[in-house]
Amino acid sequence: RPHARKDMFGGLRSVGRCASNSPLGALQSLTNGLPELGQTLGPACSSIFVRTATKKQGGSSNNGRDSNPKFLGIKKYGGEHVIPGNIIARQRGTKWHCGANCGIGVDHTVYSLISGRVHFTDAKNPHKRGKRVINVVPHEQWPEVLAAAQARNAAKRAKKEVQP
Repeated sequence: RPHARKDMFGGLRSVGRCASNSPLGALQSLTNGLPELGQTLGPACSSIFVRTATKKQGGSSNNGRDSNPKFLGIKKYGGEHVIPGNIIARQRGTKWHCGANCGIGVDHTVYSLISGRVHFTDAKNPHKRGKRVINVVPHEQWPEVLAAAQARNAAKRAKKEVQP
């Protein structure tokens, strides 16, 4: 039976066939009874080379996975009508905090507790600047809240124009 020798780089393989099946027997058959000048060794051992594939196999990949979309974000914007149980925002963590007439779920989903309109404000607490709060304003109070928000925004714009 032929002895196949693999090389590490996928090049040529030497396939040897000897009269003896063990490597020691193959070596002894080569060294014992070396031929005299003019004599030939005979069919004790022969060696042929076989070309092997050098292209890497197409196999597994570490990438190639993707998770399903989570559809996070604001679902009802400022001024939109909501009824009790409507989801206003889906989030990871508290990017938006719940204010008046809102509830927050175990996965931080902000939802409406009453029928009204969505109103976004900043936190009143000076220690929590930049905290965004979601409120639901009842329909009866909406015109006053909207007028107050518009007046605040107009004052901010006027202040910005005077500063430069």
